[in-house]
Amino acid sequence: MMIFFLASVLFLLLVLAANLFIKRAPQARAVLLAAAASLALVSLAGLLFVRWSGGHAEFLRPWAFLFLLVPFAVLMAQTVFRGAFTRRIAYPMTHLKVEQASLRVLFTKWLPLGLYTLSLLFMTVALARPVRVDRTVLPPTEGIDIILLMDVSASMQKQDFYPNRFIAAQQTASRFISKRFNDRIGLVVFAKEAMLQAPLTLDHEALQEYLSTLYLGIVDPNYTAIGDALGVAANHLKDSKAKSKVIILLTDGDSNAGTIAPQMAAKAAAAYGIRVYTIGTASAPGESLYSSAEDEINEGLLMEIANTTGGKFYRAKNEAELTQIYDTINELEKTEFAPSSTVNRSDAYQPFLLLALACAFAAFVLEKVFFIKVP
Repeated sequence: MMIFFLASVLFLLLVLAANLFIKRAPQARAVLLAAAASLALVSLAGLLFVRWSGGHAEFLRPWAFLFLLVPFAVLMAQTVFRGAFTRRIAYPMTHLKVEQASLRVLFTKWLPLGLYTLSLLFMTVALARPVRVDRTVLPPTEGIDIILLMDVSASMQKQDFYPNRFIAAQQTASRFISKRFNDRIGLVVFAKEAMLQAPLTLDHEALQEYLSTLYLGIVDPNYTAIGDALGVAANHLKDSKAKSKVIILLTDGDSNAGTIAPQMAAKAAAAYGIRVYTIGTASAPGESLYSSAEDEINEGLLMEIANTTGGKFYRAKNEAELTQIYDTINELEKTEFAPSSTVNRSDAYQPFLLLALACAFAAFVLEKVFFIKVP
């Protein structure tokens, strides 16, 4: 539509330039100038229509507006060169004729013509084929698949984090999910046993609901089976076609239960191309009133798991550090997202065609029934 508008403006400028240098045939120049101006105005109206619709409408055949030049040129030619198209008969005493300017006379002269003109305009718009445009943004075909491993053992209720370790972990995980718009994310909880709480999904709203319903004791909270948890997450990720597969393991203790050794689970994850980021969530001994007397976290084990899989180990001693760790992982695992969209077009010419027919029918009825002219 923009190209059509620019072409019509260029045509109008050329006609204006020609009018400056051509002194003959003023009537022909007037007709040409009126035609060029009308074409520019129609194309401008179409362009404004597309812009005001916010990109949700367009014309598939904007060149159809050129057909408006034909009847316009005929009408102007008849108006300007009326003597060439009609035969005049001289009547005596025409100076005694009284011009009638009643409302009926005006309607008889202009209303049918106006309706025919509107009909022609609506038909031209329908021929230009206006369509409604619906654009749908698609998620990336290849993103990052992430499994969050969350410790729900009894020790997570300690209050060296505010209000406790478990709720702090819950809140930071929720904020992490809200930043990963285009990645599939799943959730595994573990204590004495490991359980897949939510499979990989792009429905982050549902995932947030699953996360918010977690509680300490959802599985036997007396032990910590890190190896089994890694095994469940790796098994869920192994068949993923994502370009990058990640596990984020959060725990506040050492592995003391389960049937799979954490080192073996880490090697299995590495074999499937899965990176594991490990986060130790506990303050240092004696750091606060709620700190443990001895260090509960096996940093060596968590570091070994991370190194085996190409990930990293982090130690969070308070909720602020935990938030910073999740932000760091968010930056490390960026998804390259090239926006793509599908465009659906649906025809919208039918209303204009119906309006054209209605205007033509109304003009015909008015001309032949209500405003009959007797020679």
